[in-house]
Amino acid sequence: MKYKFTFPLKDPLTLNTSYNHILQAALLTWLNDKNYQSFLHDTGYEAGKRSYKLFSFSKIFGNHRIIPGQHKIIYQDQIHFYISSYDSKFVTYLAENIISQSQLNLNGTYLTPSSFETIAEEYDDRCEIQTLSPICIYSTLANHEGVKKTYYYTPYEQEYSELIRKNLIHKYESYYGTAPENTQFRIKPMNRSCRESVIFYKKTVIKGWNGKFLLTGSKELMDIAVNAGLGSKNSQGFGCVIVNKR
Repeated sequence: MKYKFTFPLKDPLTLNTSYNHILQAALLTWLNDKNYQSFLHDTGYEAGKRSYKLFSFSKIFGNHRIIPGQHKIIYQDQIHFYISSYDSKFVTYLAENIISQSQLNLNGTYLTPSSFETIAEEYDDRCEIQTLSPICIYSTLANHEGVKKTYYYTPYEQEYSELIRKNLIHKYESYYGTAPENTQFRIKPMNRSCRESVIFYKKTVIKGWNGKFLLTGSKELMDIAVNAGLGSKNSQGFGCVIVNKR
């Protein structure tokens, strides 16, 4: 499921331009259940040595200005962002926050949502999607001296689609404890206008891609892709997507 939250601002909201970790921490705290918070923070859903949170969130949208020299972004009157999750428990806790009018503590500023919208998405084995936060997929490689390096793939490389497909299979396995019956999946950029985004998560550089993509594949993997997020680092604010209306 995917939700859009809108928050009015009494005063301008100032954040670092690389705010992913701030929004992530605010959302986990906002779930308002310590056991579930600990589960997501410490373990999540596991498949072998891998762990998945099965949720993603978008960047923050709203009227803003950026102060480049200070790496600050200032939102003026209201903000909105999207949260998407494959996990029914996550969705339940979000709904309870709306009912109880719980405030979101975003970097010391307490915000009360003015609206909450469930996004109805229609798709089958083929759909077009738009990124709400950049999709990243990577491999950890070692050179001849054994020094490890993170390599982020572009949508125009052959490995990109296959690595994302395998990632979706692992996510499915972590939630259900078994592999999907149909493992077909492919992601393809719609055109050459996809653009790279370089984001600092705390002190780590993460590279992802924004744009429009065509997804084709089985219902099992399409559901995971649309709701849990595409690619890696979803719970850090990457790979949140929305299905384009037909």
